Amino acid sequence: GAEAEAAAPKAKAKAKAGAAPKASVAPSARPSAAATPMVHGPAPTAPSAVLDIVTGTPQPVLESCANAPSASTPAVPQGSPSGPAKAYAQMGAPAIAAMPTGSTGKPADVPKEGPAAVAVGRAVAAGSASPIVMRKEKATVPIAKKFQIVFVTGEVAPYSKTGGLGEAMDGLPVALAALGHRVMVISPRYDQYKDAWDTSFWSSVTMGGKEETVHFFHAYKQKVDCVFVDHPTFLERVDGLSGAKLYGPEWGKDFADNQTRFGYFCKAALIAIKDLPLGGYPYGDRVMVVSNDWHSALVPMFIHAQRTATPSLWNSTKTAFLCHNAVFQGRFEAEEGLAEVLGVPQEYIDSITFKMPLKVGKYNKKVACINSMAAGLRYSDRALTVSPTYARECAVDPEKGVELEELFALGRSTGILNGVKEGVSPANKVFVQKTKMVCGTFTAETASAAKA
Repeated sequence: GAEAEAAAPKAKAKAKAGAAPKASVAPSARPSAAATPMVHGPAPTAPSAVLDIVTGTPQPVLESCANAPSASTPAVPQGSPSGPAKAYAQMGAPAIAAMPTGSTGKPADVPKEGPAAVAVGRAVAAGSASPIVMRKEKATVPIAKKFQIVFVTGEVAPYSKTGGLGEAMDGLPVALAALGHRVMVISPRYDQYKDAWDTSFWSSVTMGGKEETVHFFHAYKQKVDCVFVDHPTFLERVDGLSGAKLYGPEWGKDFADNQTRFGYFCKAALIAIKDLPLGGYPYGDRVMVVSNDWHSALVPMFIHAQRTATPSLWNSTKTAFLCHNAVFQGRFEAEEGLAEVLGVPQEYIDSITFKMPLKVGKYNKKVACINSMAAGLRYSDRALTVSPTYARECAVDPEKGVELEELFALGRSTGILNGVKEGVSPANKVFVQKTKMVCGTFTAETASAAKA
């Protein structure tokens, strides 16, 4: 495949790929352009304990030692398709069956699968003597560690969706909130969402030397703060409810101002994290910020730039870039003055400038272009993908990494297997009810009797 030609990121990626894995790599501390050439070779194979909790099938990974499970991680039988979530749910099953009763004398209805069951299993694994506690007639699980997690995304179902990104941003935050964490999702307000209310919060960000207003709407659903950036560049152009035309007038075509639209969105997201009071107080800088795909990939770069200029800003913040599809990278032709428009030093723009086609394809003409996804890979603390296999492919295969494979390696790309929001199984009661299967639930053993 064609190779991206950007001196700084490429040299840094080469140096990192040939070095031993480290606990963390600050972008400002990465190697200089005088680094040694990248050495290609077979990727190491993860220990069997790691493979068992993922798929039970050997999968090469980039950092086997860093992905090792903790001592409390439940074991999964070899060859089983189940991951650790189902194993935790199984571990918590006895506690759910023997759970305490409320004042009514009846046990609370706790699901035997899903985030609630996983939370019980994790409490059991942590050694809790009472993994389920009744509070105000509700079953709760004591959680030792709680984090503030913020997802920044170009779309989130059911409000806006063009594909898997919107679905993932609907399911993953809800699952994390169910485990007790404080979770926020920030997305553009493409339409007048009926359950999102005006926060009456106003601020501004600097774009091109001018102050641009920032305004938010908010919805609180399933213990997740959904924050929508309200601006005419989003609201007056597309129909978010239809899930269409979020990024361009038609498939394969971008709006002419997408680069500045989503640059503004990324800056506004930082205002929401730092200053927007939700439930009485803002999230602040003690957060884990996860940017998703190219639309929000500038967030780690802005955080790094602000922290470099003012060390007291974001000094307790960790960032990750989660790649759902490496094909869509947010490539834009390089133009003079972009650093001034985005309000960052020129060195940041230079670090994400490549000579590559504006549209993916090795036969397309190469030009100097800005690669938005490269900013997420280059400046985040960790690069993530939606599966362990995809993480390795993006880091070593030019076709999967789409000319950014060296930056995926630089970011120590790690795959976390995508989950599903609802079980699709005839043994799942909710699935059977929604599909209106008259025979009721059944398993392989009871299928004949159920269908008789």
